[in-house]
Amino acid sequence: MAQSRQARLNTVVEQSSDGSYFIYDPEGGQQTFSPDSPQWFTWLARRTSFHFTSHHGHFTARQERKQRGETYWYAYLKAHQQLHKQYLGNTEKITIASLEQTAAALHASALSNYPEEQLPTNYPQKLMLEGLSLGSLTFQWNDGVLAVKTPTECHYLNRTQAAELLSYLYDQRKALLRKLV
Repeated sequence: MAQSRQARLNTVVEQSSDGSYFIYDPEGGQQTFSPDSPQWFTWLARRTSFHFTSHHGHFTARQERKQRGETYWYAYLKAHQQLHKQYLGNTEKITIASLEQTAAALHASALSNYPEEQLPTNYPQKLMLEGLSLGSLTFQWNDGVLAVKTPTECHYLNRTQAAELLSYLYDQRKALLRKLV
């Protein structure tokens, strides 16, 4: 049975803040095997694509069939209206180390095409001053402190606390993905 385009976007291999990997596909849910195990390679062989995210970057991996009938994996990252592509090899060569190395290389390639004043880490001054509003909450980063404002209170988080909050929220993304199916 062919995998649909929408399902491809929900098939993920993501590095958690603790360094472990969360492996998920819409057909089987969360996978319990370890990356680089025999089950990993069996699972990969049954995929046509997946989204990879690590501390080094992210990309979409696609398995493509060549004229002689052989299949190979390629990594794609679209950034700043430009598509970056890198060869990954056949399924037996798709290890976590190779995926992390590819994520870092694609990230570096994408950043090299940005003019310095447009690097993604340079947020517009308006966003820095106004912060981010979500419902009745406002988040504002100022001089190394994250202010979380409600209509009646204001709480401040230092860099370490803000990093812990972001890590927690990123890990909760897994629960959202599980509920999509």
